[in-house]
Amino acid sequence: MQEVINYIEKQRKLYEAHDFFVQLLTDESLSGERRLAWAPSVIPFIMGYSDLNKYVFRKGEGDAQLEHLQVLLNAHTYEEDFHWQWLLNDLDKLGADSRMSLSDATRVLWGADFKHSRRLCLELASLASDSPTYAVFAMVEAIEAVSITIFKHCRGITMQDGRECEFFGTKHYAAEASHSIKSPEVAESSLPGLSAIKREEAKLIVDRVFSLFADWSTSLLRFATENDVHALTYERMVRQSKDMQPDAGTVG
Repeated sequence: MQEVINYIEKQRKLYEAHDFFVQLLTDESLSGERRLAWAPSVIPFIMGYSDLNKYVFRKGEGDAQLEHLQVLLNAHTYEEDFHWQWLLNDLDKLGADSRMSLSDATRVLWGADFKHSRRLCLELASLASDSPTYAVFAMVEAIEAVSITIFKHCRGITMQDGRECEFFGTKHYAAEASHSIKSPEVAESSLPGLSAIKREEAKLIVDRVFSLFADWSTSLLRFATENDVHALTYERMVRQSKDMQPDAGTVG
């Protein structure tokens, strides 16, 4: 399994060269608000990831015969609990909070502009549902590698009023870096060996995870580039949703 962990780090370094980091997160000439303009569009993924931890990755609680990797996964799912609350706290700091009716909020969250985050959750759920525990463990490790890379580059980004975000900032990075799944004890002594076939299967899962997140990051960069005034973005999304008509071919 350690060979798979090393492979994840190799893929993480490649991911870190993505334009999302190069052109946006690390560009200190841009305001904090602009560098984090993509934040609202990740709401469906962050809330969905909370459910992935509860209902997909967490299994067999109370089963004394659980394999060790599943025990580690279960513990990790609890460490991820409530990170989403930091995201909601940040919306005000980012100037992205808005009062709107529940129907309009639904139009925004399930609109075309946020589809990249909704789809990512579905892709990950599908990937995990067909995978054995060692592959799901590799999958979660790869997701963690993506997360810690993003939040590493969010550290120190401040708004015009000098405030730093909680979810998109040092607080979240510190939490991700301290997860037990990243501890030396896990890396050095707790991971089982895998056969060559299982290692290759796990690596294929890792490749798929990084491919999904690379596509997602491309969408985040596009959203940030095209939408720097949140209120106007929401107005456009609501208007477009209300103006939608059913396709002629689907009527009846």
